[in-house]
Amino acid sequence: MKYWQAVKISFDGIQLEEKVGIDKYTLIALIISLILYPLLYSLDFFSSILFPMLSDEVVVNYFGQTNRVSWWLFWLSNMFYHWIPFFFIWLAIYKNKEKWSSIGIDFGWYRKNKYWFIGLGLTLIIAALILPNIYYGGELPETSSAGFFGSIGSIERLFAIFISFTAAVTEEVLFRGFAFTRLKRWIPNPWFILPITLISFLLIHGEPENINRVLFYIVGGCAFAIPFILMGLKRLEIIILVHFIIDVSTVLAPK
Repeated sequence: MKYWQAVKISFDGIQLEEKVGIDKYTLIALIISLILYPLLYSLDFFSSILFPMLSDEVVVNYFGQTNRVSWWLFWLSNMFYHWIPFFFIWLAIYKNKEKWSSIGIDFGWYRKNKYWFIGLGLTLIIAALILPNIYYGGELPETSSAGFFGSIGSIERLFAIFISFTAAVTEEVLFRGFAFTRLKRWIPNPWFILPITLISFLLIHGEPENINRVLFYIVGGCAFAIPFILMGLKRLEIIILVHFIIDVSTVLAPK
């Protein structure tokens, strides 16, 4: 069953085919990424079921300090939440024989600038390895001065680099690239799509407990979405890079 039809357009004698509407794989991916994923994340559904099965002893054996178990469980569940809906988007793109460029991302830009990215990655890894000793000496604190989310030791900071990468790629693909380009088949004006993505983006950052939290993520969502709209739903690779740099900057901060 398909929710789109092929429309042939004649341009200078050449017949082009453009999809109008949404197929079943895209529809499933949109429902999961924009509705189910944000709703279940805001309710802390899966982590409340899966992670109590992991004993403190198991986590400590792999990750160290007992008092950091909750930190690891939180970020591991966060990674789980991000990659599951991303899989359904990949599946929709694969099943429809579409290219990633159809959601506004040009991977060639990363290849063209690969040496800059390699340098950035090495710099972050080196910083993650040496900064804890500079900040704390030989004794790590039990908690981060930046609060629950902050990383402390080198292993945590290295993992934080990966989590920042995860968040940048998946959130931009889910809530900007895929959402805007696919919903545009139903809603031609992308500015009408913006509120839908902002609500989902807000909920995947947890339950909106107060107005300050709501405004923070609404403004953050606009900061990523509006440039994407103004660039004609293109150059998502740049939005991903900016998102990554913002998130990964916490790796460098004294905690």
